[in-house]
Amino acid sequence: MKPLQLRTSLALAYTAILSVVLTAVSLGFHSALVRQLDASLAEALEEKAGALHRYLRFEHGTAVLTFDANDPEEAAFVADATRYYQVYDANTGRLLVQSPGMQAVGLHYTPAEVAEFRAQSETRDFQTDTGRLRVSSSIVAPGAGEAYLIQVGEPLTSIDRALVGFDRLLWLRVTLGLLIAAVLGRWLAGRALSPLSRLAADTHAIGIRTLSDRLAIRGTGDELDQVATAFNQTLARLEASVGEMRQFSAALAHELRTPIAILRGEAAFELAHPLPADARQDQLASQIDEYDRLTRLINQILTLARAEGGEIALSFAPVALGPLAVSLTEQIEPVASARGVAMTADVTGDVVVHGDAGWLERLLLILLDNAIKFTPEGGQISVTVSCEKRLARVAVTDTGVGIPRDELPHVFERFYRANPALSRPTQGAGLGLALAKWIADCHHGTIEVKSQSGTGSTFTLTLPALSGRLEAGASSASRSLRMAPASE
Repeated sequence: MKPLQLRTSLALAYTAILSVVLTAVSLGFHSALVRQLDASLAEALEEKAGALHRYLRFEHGTAVLTFDANDPEEAAFVADATRYYQVYDANTGRLLVQSPGMQAVGLHYTPAEVAEFRAQSETRDFQTDTGRLRVSSSIVAPGAGEAYLIQVGEPLTSIDRALVGFDRLLWLRVTLGLLIAAVLGRWLAGRALSPLSRLAADTHAIGIRTLSDRLAIRGTGDELDQVATAFNQTLARLEASVGEMRQFSAALAHELRTPIAILRGEAAFELAHPLPADARQDQLASQIDEYDRLTRLINQILTLARAEGGEIALSFAPVALGPLAVSLTEQIEPVASARGVAMTADVTGDVVVHGDAGWLERLLLILLDNAIKFTPEGGQISVTVSCEKRLARVAVTDTGVGIPRDELPHVFERFYRANPALSRPTQGAGLGLALAKWIADCHHGTIEVKSQSGTGSTFTLTLPALSGRLEAGASSASRSLRMAPASE
Protein backbone atom coordinates (compact mmCIF):
# COMPACT_ATOMS: atom_id res chain seq x y z
CA MET A 1 0.00 0.00 0.00
CA LYS A 2 1.39 3.33 -1.08
CA PRO A 3 1.90 5.65 1.91
CA LEU A 4 0.04 8.94 2.00
CA GLN A 5 1.80 12.18 1.24
CA LEU A 6 2.81 14.21 4.25
CA ARG A 7 0.52 17.09 3.27
CA THR A 8 -2.41 14.65 2.94
CA SER A 9 -1.59 13.06 6.29
CA LEU A 10 -1.41 16.47 7.94
CA ALA A 11 -4.69 17.53 6.36
CA LEU A 12 -6.42 14.32 7.50
CA ALA A 13 -5.00 14.65 11.01
CA TYR A 14 -6.09 18.30 11.17
CA THR A 15 -9.56 17.43 9.89
CA ALA A 16 -9.92 14.54 12.33
CA ILE A 17 -8.92 16.72 15.27
CA LEU A 18 -11.23 19.50 14.10
CA SER A 19 -14.12 17.04 13.67
CA VAL A 20 -13.65 15.77 17.22
CA VAL A 21 -13.58 19.33 18.55
CA LEU A 22 -16.60 20.44 16.54
CA THR A 23 -18.55 17.31 17.49
CA ALA A 24 -17.84 17.91 21.17
CA VAL A 25 -18.79 21.58 20.84
CA SER A 26 -21.96 20.72 18.92
CA LEU A 27 -23.00 18.15 21.52
CA GLY A 28 -22.31 20.72 24.19
CA PHE A 29 -24.46 23.32 22.41
CA HIS A 30 -27.25 20.77 21.92
CA SER A 31 -27.20 19.73 25.58
CA ALA A 32 -27.08 23.34 26.75
CA LEU A 33 -30.01 24.27 24.48
CA VAL A 34 -32.06 21.27 25.66
CA ARG A 35 -31.43 22.14 29.30
CA GLN A 36 -32.29 25.79 28.71
CA LEU A 37 -35.54 25.03 26.85
CA ASP A 38 -36.49 22.38 29.38
CA ALA A 39 -35.90 24.73 32.30
CA SER A 40 -37.86 27.54 30.62
CA LEU A 41 -40.79 25.25 29.82
CA ALA A 42 -40.85 23.77 33.30
CA GLU A 43 -40.85 27.22 34.85
CA ALA A 44 -43.61 28.47 32.53
CA LEU A 45 -45.72 25.35 33.19
CA GLU A 46 -45.39 25.70 36.95
CA GLU A 47 -46.36 29.36 36.76
CA LYS A 48 -49.35 28.48 34.57
CA ALA A 49 -50.52 25.73 36.96
CA GLY A 50 -50.07 27.96 39.99
CA ALA A 51 -52.01 30.81 38.41
CA LEU A 52 -54.79 28.49 37.32
CA HIS A 53 -55.37 27.41 40.92
CA ARG A 54 -56.61 30.92 41.72
CA TYR A 55 -59.44 30.60 39.20
CA LEU A 56 -60.65 27.17 40.35
CA ARG A 57 -63.61 26.82 42.71
CA PHE A 58 -64.98 23.52 44.07
CA GLU A 59 -68.71 23.47 44.75
CA HIS A 60 -70.58 20.32 45.72
CA GLY A 61 -67.93 18.05 44.21
CA THR A 62 -67.60 19.95 40.93
CA ALA A 63 -64.78 22.14 39.64
CA VAL A 64 -65.74 25.56 38.34
CA LEU A 65 -63.52 28.21 36.70
CA THR A 66 -64.37 31.72 37.83
CA PHE A 67 -62.83 34.61 35.92
CA ASP A 68 -63.81 37.86 34.27
CA ALA A 69 -64.74 36.93 30.71
CA ASN A 70 -64.79 40.61 29.78
CA ASP A 71 -61.08 40.92 30.62
CA PRO A 72 -59.29 39.90 27.38
CA GLU A 73 -56.00 39.23 29.08
CA GLU A 74 -57.55 37.13 31.82
CA ALA A 75 -59.79 35.28 29.38
CA ALA A 76 -56.83 34.56 27.06
CA PHE A 77 -54.75 33.20 29.94
CA VAL A 78 -57.54 30.90 31.15
CA ALA A 79 -58.13 29.65 27.59
CA ASP A 80 -54.45 28.86 27.15
CA ALA A 81 -54.02 27.30 30.60
CA THR A 82 -57.03 25.02 30.17
CA ARG A 83 -56.15 23.83 26.68
CA TYR A 84 -54.64 20.68 28.22
CA TYR A 85 -56.36 20.48 31.57
CA GLN A 86 -58.18 17.98 33.76
CA VAL A 87 -59.32 17.62 37.39
CA TYR A 88 -59.78 14.39 39.35
CA ASP A 89 -61.28 13.75 42.74
CA ALA A 90 -58.19 12.47 44.52
CA ASN A 91 -60.24 10.51 47.02
CA THR A 92 -62.40 8.55 44.60
CA GLY A 93 -60.43 8.83 41.39
CA ARG A 94 -63.46 10.23 39.57
CA LEU A 95 -62.81 12.57 36.63
CA LEU A 96 -64.46 15.93 37.26
CA VAL A 97 -63.29 18.10 34.35
CA GLN A 98 -61.31 17.31 31.16
CA SER A 99 -60.49 19.73 28.37
CA PRO A 100 -60.95 18.67 24.72
CA GLY A 101 -57.18 18.80 24.19
CA MET A 102 -56.51 16.42 27.06
CA GLN A 103 -59.29 14.17 25.87
CA ALA A 104 -57.81 14.10 22.35
CA VAL A 105 -54.43 12.85 23.52
CA GLY A 106 -56.12 10.10 25.53
CA LEU A 107 -54.76 10.78 28.99
CA HIS A 108 -57.35 9.12 31.28
CA TYR A 109 -56.41 7.57 34.62
CA THR A 110 -57.84 4.83 36.76
CA PRO A 111 -58.45 5.45 40.48
CA ALA A 112 -55.24 3.57 41.25
CA GLU A 113 -53.27 5.87 38.95
CA VAL A 114 -54.91 8.89 40.53
CA ALA A 115 -53.89 7.60 43.94
CA GLU A 116 -50.34 7.23 42.64
CA PHE A 117 -50.30 10.84 41.42
CA ARG A 118 -51.67 11.93 44.78
CA ALA A 119 -48.86 10.12 46.59
CA GLN A 120 -46.20 11.60 44.31
CA SER A 121 -47.23 14.64 42.39
CA GLU A 122 -44.57 15.66 39.87
CA THR A 123 -44.06 16.88 36.34
CA ARG A 124 -43.99 14.07 33.76
CA ASP A 125 -43.59 13.77 30.01
CA PHE A 126 -46.02 11.59 28.07
CA GLN A 127 -45.64 10.35 24.51
CA THR A 128 -48.91 10.75 22.63
CA ASP A 129 -50.03 10.25 19.05
CA THR A 130 -49.53 13.95 18.39
CA GLY A 131 -46.19 14.22 20.14
CA ARG A 132 -44.79 14.63 23.59
CA LEU A 133 -46.84 16.32 26.29
CA ARG A 134 -45.49 17.61 29.59
CA VAL A 135 -48.03 17.46 32.44
CA SER A 136 -47.76 19.20 35.78
CA SER A 137 -49.70 17.51 38.60
CA SER A 138 -50.66 19.19 41.88
CA ILE A 139 -53.04 18.43 44.78
CA VAL A 140 -55.51 21.02 46.04
CA ALA A 141 -57.37 20.55 49.35
CA PRO A 142 -60.01 23.34 49.62
CA GLY A 143 -61.72 21.86 52.69
CA ALA A 144 -61.55 19.18 55.28
CA GLY A 145 -61.60 15.71 53.70
CA GLU A 146 -61.42 17.16 50.21
CA ALA A 147 -58.53 16.57 47.77
CA TYR A 148 -58.41 17.20 44.06
CA LEU A 149 -55.75 16.31 41.45
CA ILE A 150 -55.22 19.14 39.00
CA GLN A 151 -53.17 18.50 35.85
CA VAL A 152 -52.06 21.16 33.40
CA GLY A 153 -50.25 20.14 30.24
CA GLU A 154 -48.01 21.83 27.66
CA PRO A 155 -47.16 20.21 24.29
CA LEU A 156 -43.45 19.77 23.49
CA THR A 157 -43.97 19.46 19.76
CA SER A 158 -42.67 22.91 18.92
CA ILE A 159 -39.60 22.41 21.09
CA ASP A 160 -38.87 19.02 19.55
CA ARG A 161 -39.22 20.45 16.07
CA ALA A 162 -36.96 23.33 16.96
CA LEU A 163 -34.33 20.92 18.32
CA VAL A 164 -34.53 18.74 15.20
CA GLY A 165 -34.14 21.79 13.00
CA PHE A 166 -31.29 23.07 15.11
CA ASP A 167 -29.47 19.73 15.00
CA ARG A 168 -29.99 19.40 11.26
CA LEU A 169 -28.67 22.88 10.62
CA LEU A 170 -25.81 22.39 13.08
CA TRP A 171 -24.60 19.10 11.62
CA LEU A 172 -25.02 20.39 8.07
CA ARG A 173 -22.80 23.35 8.84
CA VAL A 174 -20.33 21.20 10.75
CA THR A 175 -20.05 18.81 7.82
CA LEU A 176 -19.67 21.66 5.37
CA GLY A 177 -17.11 23.29 7.65
CA LEU A 178 -15.11 20.06 7.88
CA LEU A 179 -15.05 19.70 4.10
CA ILE A 180 -13.86 23.27 3.72
CA ALA A 181 -11.33 22.75 6.53
CA ALA A 182 -10.00 19.58 4.85
CA VAL A 183 -9.48 21.37 1.53
CA LEU A 184 -7.96 24.44 3.16
CA GLY A 185 -5.90 22.24 5.49
CA ARG A 186 -4.36 20.36 2.60
CA TRP A 187 -3.65 23.62 0.79
CA LEU A 188 -2.10 25.16 3.88
CA ALA A 189 -0.07 22.00 4.54
CA GLY A 190 1.25 22.12 0.99
CA ARG A 191 2.09 25.78 1.35
CA ALA A 192 3.80 25.17 4.70
CA LEU A 193 5.76 22.19 3.32
CA SER A 194 6.81 23.88 0.09
CA PRO A 195 10.06 25.18 1.65
CA LEU A 196 10.77 21.62 2.80
CA SER A 197 10.21 20.39 -0.76
CA ARG A 198 12.70 22.98 -1.99
CA LEU A 199 15.14 21.82 0.68
CA ALA A 200 14.70 18.25 -0.54
CA ALA A 201 15.33 19.31 -4.14
CA ASP A 202 18.44 21.27 -3.14
CA THR A 203 19.62 18.28 -1.09
CA HIS A 204 19.28 15.92 -4.06
CA ALA A 205 21.43 18.29 -6.09
CA ILE A 206 24.36 17.91 -3.67
CA GLY A 207 26.76 15.14 -4.62
CA ILE A 208 30.21 13.94 -3.68
CA ARG A 209 31.74 16.55 -6.00
CA THR A 210 29.60 19.42 -4.67
CA LEU A 211 29.95 18.94 -0.92
CA SER A 212 30.93 22.59 -0.62
CA ASP A 213 27.37 23.63 -1.55
CA ARG A 214 25.04 24.60 1.27
CA LEU A 215 21.28 24.84 1.68
CA ALA A 216 19.79 28.31 1.67
CA ILE A 217 18.81 29.77 5.05
CA ARG A 218 15.72 32.01 4.90
CA GLY A 219 16.62 33.84 8.10
CA THR A 220 13.27 33.28 9.79
CA GLY A 221 14.73 31.15 12.56
CA ASP A 222 11.88 28.63 12.30
CA GLU A 223 12.07 24.84 12.30
CA LEU A 224 12.90 24.70 8.58
CA ASP A 225 15.85 27.02 9.10
CA GLN A 226 16.95 24.77 11.96
CA VAL A 227 16.75 21.74 9.67
CA ALA A 228 18.73 23.53 6.98
CA THR A 229 21.33 24.67 9.51
CA ALA A 230 21.71 21.18 10.93
CA PHE A 231 22.04 19.71 7.44
CA ASN A 232 24.64 22.33 6.52
CA GLN A 233 26.60 21.44 9.61
CA THR A 234 26.38 17.77 8.63
CA LEU A 235 27.58 18.66 5.13
CA ALA A 236 30.50 20.56 6.63
CA ARG A 237 31.50 17.54 8.73
CA LEU A 238 31.04 15.24 5.73
CA GLU A 239 33.10 17.54 3.54
CA ALA A 240 35.86 17.58 6.13
CA SER A 241 35.74 13.77 6.46
CA VAL A 242 35.84 13.26 2.69
CA GLY A 243 38.69 15.74 2.48
CA GLU A 244 40.56 13.83 5.15
CA MET A 245 39.91 10.57 3.33
CA ARG A 246 41.23 12.01 0.07
CA GLN A 247 44.25 13.44 1.84
CA PHE A 248 44.77 10.14 3.63
CA SER A 249 44.59 8.19 0.36
CA ALA A 250 47.00 10.53 -1.38
CA ALA A 251 49.43 10.56 1.54
CA LEU A 252 49.26 6.78 1.93
CA ALA A 253 49.94 6.28 -1.77
CA HIS A 254 52.88 8.68 -1.51
CA GLU A 255 54.30 6.90 1.53
CA LEU A 256 54.01 3.48 -0.09
CA ARG A 257 55.27 4.54 -3.51
CA THR A 258 58.82 5.40 -2.44
CA PRO A 259 59.79 2.14 -0.66
CA ILE A 260 58.03 0.03 -3.27
CA ALA A 261 59.85 1.87 -6.04
CA ILE A 262 63.16 1.33 -4.26
CA LEU A 263 62.53 -2.37 -3.76
CA ARG A 264 61.43 -2.83 -7.38
CA GLY A 265 64.43 -0.91 -8.70
CA GLU A 266 66.88 -2.98 -6.70
CA ALA A 267 65.20 -6.20 -7.82
CA ALA A 268 65.28 -5.13 -11.47
CA PHE A 269 68.93 -4.11 -11.20
CA GLU A 270 69.81 -7.44 -9.59
CA LEU A 271 68.15 -9.32 -12.44
CA ALA A 272 69.99 -7.29 -15.06
CA HIS A 273 73.36 -7.14 -13.27
CA PRO A 274 73.97 -9.89 -10.73
CA LEU A 275 75.96 -8.52 -7.79
CA PRO A 276 78.83 -10.15 -5.95
CA ALA A 277 78.23 -11.61 -2.51
CA ASP A 278 79.38 -8.53 -0.55
CA ALA A 279 77.27 -6.12 -2.60
CA ARG A 280 74.38 -8.55 -2.42
CA GLN A 281 74.45 -8.45 1.39
CA ASP A 282 74.42 -4.66 1.39
CA GLN A 283 71.46 -4.67 -0.96
CA LEU A 284 69.56 -7.14 1.22
CA ALA A 285 70.25 -4.99 4.29
CA SER A 286 68.86 -1.96 2.41
CA GLN A 287 65.79 -3.91 1.42
CA ILE A 288 65.24 -5.03 5.01
CA ASP A 289 65.30 -1.36 6.07
CA GLU A 290 62.62 -0.59 3.51
CA TYR A 291 60.56 -3.57 4.67
CA ASP A 292 60.87 -2.35 8.25
CA ARG A 293 59.74 1.09 7.18
CA LEU A 294 56.70 -0.40 5.44
CA THR A 295 55.94 -2.54 8.48
CA ARG A 296 56.09 0.46 10.81
CA LEU A 297 53.85 2.45 8.49
CA ILE A 298 51.26 -0.34 8.23
CA ASN A 299 51.29 -0.90 12.00
CA GLN A 300 50.76 2.82 12.61
CA ILE A 301 47.88 2.94 10.14
CA LEU A 302 46.25 -0.12 11.69
CA THR A 303 46.67 1.23 15.21
CA LEU A 304 45.17 4.61 14.28
CA ALA A 305 42.30 2.95 12.38
CA ARG A 306 41.49 0.69 15.32
CA ALA A 307 41.70 3.63 17.71
CA GLU A 308 39.39 5.84 15.68
CA GLY A 309 37.03 2.87 15.14
CA GLY A 310 36.66 2.34 18.90
CA GLU A 311 38.24 -1.13 18.83
CA ILE A 312 40.91 -0.33 21.42
CA ALA A 313 39.86 -0.58 25.05
CA LEU A 314 41.64 1.61 27.60
CA SER A 315 42.22 0.52 31.20
CA PHE A 316 41.81 3.53 33.46
CA ALA A 317 43.53 3.81 36.82
CA PRO A 318 45.33 6.55 38.82
CA VAL A 319 48.55 7.48 37.00
CA ALA A 320 51.33 9.66 38.47
CA LEU A 321 52.49 11.82 35.57
CA GLY A 322 55.71 12.99 37.30
CA PRO A 323 57.45 9.60 37.60
CA LEU A 324 56.14 8.63 34.17
CA ALA A 325 57.67 11.72 32.53
CA VAL A 326 61.00 11.27 34.36
CA SER A 327 61.19 7.58 33.40
CA LEU A 328 60.51 8.31 29.72
CA THR A 329 63.09 11.09 29.71
CA GLU A 330 65.68 8.69 31.07
CA GLN A 331 64.81 6.12 28.43
CA ILE A 332 65.03 8.52 25.51
CA GLU A 333 68.11 10.38 26.80
CA PRO A 334 70.60 8.19 24.87
CA VAL A 335 68.84 8.98 21.59
CA ALA A 336 68.94 12.70 22.28
CA SER A 337 72.57 12.45 23.42
CA ALA A 338 73.55 10.75 20.19
CA ARG A 339 72.20 13.76 18.29
CA GLY A 340 73.77 16.36 20.55
CA VAL A 341 70.53 17.51 22.18
CA ALA A 342 70.24 18.32 25.92
CA MET A 343 67.13 17.18 27.81
CA THR A 344 65.64 18.29 31.14
CA ALA A 345 62.65 17.05 33.14
CA ASP A 346 61.00 19.20 35.79
CA VAL A 347 58.14 17.80 37.89
CA THR A 348 56.38 20.04 40.40
CA GLY A 349 54.24 18.41 43.04
CA ASP A 350 52.28 15.18 42.98
CA VAL A 351 50.32 15.21 39.73
CA VAL A 352 47.90 12.28 39.43
CA VAL A 353 45.36 11.70 36.64
CA HIS A 354 42.84 8.98 35.86
CA GLY A 355 44.02 7.29 32.70
CA ASP A 356 45.70 4.42 30.91
CA ALA A 357 49.38 4.45 31.81
CA GLY A 358 50.45 2.62 28.65
CA TRP A 359 48.71 4.99 26.27
CA LEU A 360 49.81 8.08 28.20
CA GLU A 361 53.37 6.79 27.97
CA ARG A 362 52.95 6.37 24.23
CA LEU A 363 51.62 9.93 23.92
CA LEU A 364 54.64 11.38 25.74
CA LEU A 365 57.01 9.24 23.65
CA ILE A 366 55.43 10.66 20.48
CA LEU A 367 55.96 14.22 21.70
CA LEU A 368 59.58 13.53 22.79
CA ASP A 369 60.37 11.70 19.55
CA ASN A 370 59.02 14.61 17.48
CA ALA A 371 61.03 17.08 19.57
CA ILE A 372 64.25 15.14 18.95
CA LYS A 373 63.58 14.84 15.21
CA PHE A 374 63.05 18.58 14.75
CA THR A 375 65.74 19.86 17.14
CA PRO A 376 69.16 20.38 15.57
CA GLU A 377 72.47 19.56 17.24
CA GLY A 378 73.16 21.79 20.23
CA GLY A 379 69.46 22.31 20.98
CA GLN A 380 67.51 21.67 24.16
CA ILE A 381 64.34 19.82 25.07
CA SER A 382 62.50 20.33 28.38
CA VAL A 383 59.63 18.36 29.89
CA THR A 384 57.55 20.17 32.54
CA VAL A 385 54.83 18.52 34.65
CA SER A 386 52.58 20.71 36.83
CA CYS A 387 49.05 20.95 38.23
CA GLU A 388 46.86 24.03 38.58
CA LYS A 389 43.13 24.40 39.23
CA ARG A 390 42.48 20.65 38.97
CA LEU A 391 44.21 20.51 35.60
CA ALA A 392 47.37 18.50 35.04
CA ARG A 393 49.73 19.84 32.37
CA VAL A 394 52.66 18.23 30.62
CA ALA A 395 54.62 20.58 28.37
CA VAL A 396 57.32 19.41 25.95
CA THR A 397 59.37 22.38 24.73
CA ASP A 398 62.18 22.26 22.16
CA THR A 399 64.46 24.76 20.50
CA GLY A 400 64.07 23.19 17.11
CA VAL A 401 63.12 24.49 13.68
CA GLY A 402 59.58 25.43 14.74
CA ILE A 403 56.36 25.34 12.75
CA PRO A 404 55.07 28.15 10.49
CA ARG A 405 51.92 29.85 11.78
CA ASP A 406 49.80 28.83 8.80
CA GLU A 407 50.68 25.16 9.36
CA LEU A 408 49.78 25.00 13.05
CA PRO A 409 46.10 24.04 12.48
CA HIS A 410 47.20 20.96 10.52
CA VAL A 411 49.85 19.40 12.74
CA PHE A 412 47.41 16.85 14.22
CA GLU A 413 46.17 15.67 10.84
CA ARG A 414 47.13 12.26 9.56
CA PHE A 415 50.23 12.10 7.34
CA TYR A 416 50.96 15.77 7.99
CA ARG A 417 54.66 16.61 8.31
CA ALA A 418 55.81 20.15 8.92
CA ASN A 419 59.05 21.48 7.47
CA PRO A 420 59.96 18.35 5.53
CA ALA A 421 63.02 20.09 4.15
CA LEU A 422 64.30 20.91 7.64
CA SER A 423 63.48 17.63 9.36
CA ARG A 424 65.65 14.61 9.45
CA PRO A 425 65.33 11.85 6.83
CA THR A 426 64.41 9.40 9.59
CA GLN A 427 61.19 11.15 10.51
CA GLY A 428 57.95 9.14 10.54
CA ALA A 429 54.95 9.08 8.25
CA GLY A 430 53.06 11.85 10.04
CA LEU A 431 50.70 9.65 12.06
CA GLY A 432 52.18 10.16 15.53
CA LEU A 433 50.49 13.44 16.43
CA ALA A 434 47.14 12.19 15.09
CA LEU A 435 47.44 9.22 17.45
CA ALA A 436 48.51 11.55 20.28
CA LYS A 437 45.39 13.66 19.81
CA TRP A 438 43.22 10.52 19.91
CA ILE A 439 44.84 9.49 23.20
CA ALA A 440 44.25 12.95 24.68
CA ASP A 441 40.60 12.91 23.56
CA CYS A 442 40.04 9.48 25.13
CA HIS A 443 41.32 10.89 28.43
CA HIS A 444 38.95 13.90 28.21
CA GLY A 445 41.95 16.16 27.73
CA THR A 446 43.42 18.45 25.11
CA ILE A 447 46.73 18.78 23.33
CA GLU A 448 47.85 22.13 21.93
CA VAL A 449 50.90 23.48 20.18
CA LYS A 450 52.56 26.88 20.16
CA SER A 451 55.38 27.50 17.74
CA GLN A 452 57.17 29.94 15.49
CA SER A 453 59.57 29.22 12.66
CA GLY A 454 63.16 29.10 13.92
CA THR A 455 62.35 29.42 17.64
CA GLY A 456 61.12 25.93 18.52
CA SER A 457 57.76 24.48 19.60
CA THR A 458 55.82 23.72 22.79
CA PHE A 459 53.30 20.89 22.90
CA THR A 460 51.05 21.04 25.98
CA LEU A 461 48.93 18.13 27.18
CA THR A 462 46.13 19.08 29.60
CA LEU A 463 44.21 16.42 31.56
CA PRO A 464 41.73 16.47 34.47
CA ALA A 465 43.72 15.93 37.68
CA LEU A 466 42.68 13.73 40.58
CA SER A 467 44.55 15.97 43.06
CA GLY A 468 43.06 19.36 42.37
CA ARG A 469 45.55 21.52 44.22
CA LEU A 470 49.05 21.37 45.63
CA GLU A 471 49.02 21.22 49.41
CA ALA A 472 51.44 23.19 51.50
CA GLY A 473 54.61 21.24 52.15
CA ALA A 474 53.89 18.77 49.41
CA SER A 475 56.91 16.98 48.07
CA SER A 476 58.44 18.50 45.00
CA ALA A 477 60.00 15.93 42.72
CA SER A 478 62.30 17.82 40.48
CA ARG A 479 64.91 16.19 38.36
CA SER A 480 67.14 17.53 35.61
CA LEU A 481 68.75 15.37 33.00
CA ARG A 482 71.27 17.39 31.07
CA MET A 483 73.67 16.43 28.39
CA ALA A 484 76.10 18.59 26.56
CA PRO A 485 76.06 18.49 22.79
CA ALA A 486 78.37 15.99 21.23
CA SER A 487 80.50 18.77 19.87
CA GLU A 488 81.48 19.86 23.36
